Amino acid sequence: MKNYVDFTRTILAFTQAILDGLLCWLSFHLAIAFWLSGKYPSDIMAFFIGTTLAVFYFNGLYSFKSWAFWDEIKAVLKSSALIFLAIVLYLYSKKFNFSRFVFTAGILLFVPLCLVARYVFRRICFASGLLVTHIIVIGAGKTGELFARKIKSHPFTACKVIGFLDDDVSKMGKIIAGCPVLGCIEDFENINEKYHVEEAAIAISTASRAMLDHILNIIEFRVKQVHYIPDMYMLATFSASMQDVDGLPVISASQGLLNPVNQCIKTFLDKIGAIVAIVIFSPVMLWAAYKIKREDGGEVFVKLNQVGWKGRHFITYNFRINHIDKLGFTSIGAYLKRKGLYELPQLFSVITGDMSLVGPRTLNQHKIDSLYGDYIAKKIYAVKPGITSFWQVCERRDRNMKMLKEINIYYIRNWSLWLDIVILLKSISVIYTA
Repeated sequence: MKNYVDFTRTILAFTQAILDGLLCWLSFHLAIAFWLSGKYPSDIMAFFIGTTLAVFYFNGLYSFKSWAFWDEIKAVLKSSALIFLAIVLYLYSKKFNFSRFVFTAGILLFVPLCLVARYVFRRICFASGLLVTHIIVIGAGKTGELFARKIKSHPFTACKVIGFLDDDVSKMGKIIAGCPVLGCIEDFENINEKYHVEEAAIAISTASRAMLDHILNIIEFRVKQVHYIPDMYMLATFSASMQDVDGLPVISASQGLLNPVNQCIKTFLDKIGAIVAIVIFSPVMLWAAYKIKREDGGEVFVKLNQVGWKGRHFITYNFRINHIDKLGFTSIGAYLKRKGLYELPQLFSVITGDMSLVGPRTLNQHKIDSLYGDYIAKKIYAVKPGITSFWQVCERRDRNMKMLKEINIYYIRNWSLWLDIVILLKSISVIYTA
């Protein structure tokens, strides 16, 4: 069984590489067809394809280990930047009289084509059963349940949770996140033989060192990979790095938003992004204003007194979604609420500098006092509140205001430009799927 799985994945990796090579050729050919005439140099084409496959291989893009599509996007973008640099240096060293613009266009065509092809290929392989990694989750508590739900909500991971192991006898036989509790931790060897487990995820965030040693003694050398899932919202992920200090593993998390350079970059991108968004969504905003006014003749906007950066109060606006008597949504209001479009007027608050595109959820003073308290509020509003937030795109089934504090703190501790991009992309996807 193990040899069959390894052979299948090797074939799939070669297939993915062939697909990437064909997309390189297509992108290059299209760029030349639009901007040049005549035949293209075959040696440059060969270098383009060879460099792409080599860089992708060394960046792990043929190992099928990306947990989420966002990770794949990041890896492809980083690899494509290296490929572009390598090609420019190659052309310069060989003194080819060839337009650099063509290669720029080729890369810009290749990246989206590659990402779409990789997503479709991974989903097809998973749906057909050709690329499925069986994972056992050790710990059937909230952390384990959350992990299982995350895996199920991201088919791109090509992973399947076959069940849980837990020493709590009251959980035996129960179904958690659609997966059964198969037994206790000591049953791992029998479960492994029956289900051909490839990876194990330890989801006991409160486990002592002795308990972790005991679990590792049972599972190591029986699975290809072991994952440890800590308290999701207290440890760093996106901005974390692990180093080995003479045999001692050290996890470091840099709080990027405390860096003045990062703050300036975020502010600049906020302004540009808000202007672009206003231009793109202006027809939607005009249509929404017209429908609100026509439906009951009331005010188009509602004024909100919110708390922002460093505890400063500011006024922002939303589209009105309730009837004038405040008894229920208007028909247009229900649509705007479902799609999250009722907050579009807050884009102008980004322009004025009161808000950010992504940041902690905006709240008024009463909610801040009841949810946070003064000490936590100072931490959270050390950065500007956002139109969208990590909490709003969080895939937790129990997403509620009680989790808001932890998720906001998590965002601030783990901020990165890439995290903001992921949140924005998820927010846009919500508009289309809601």
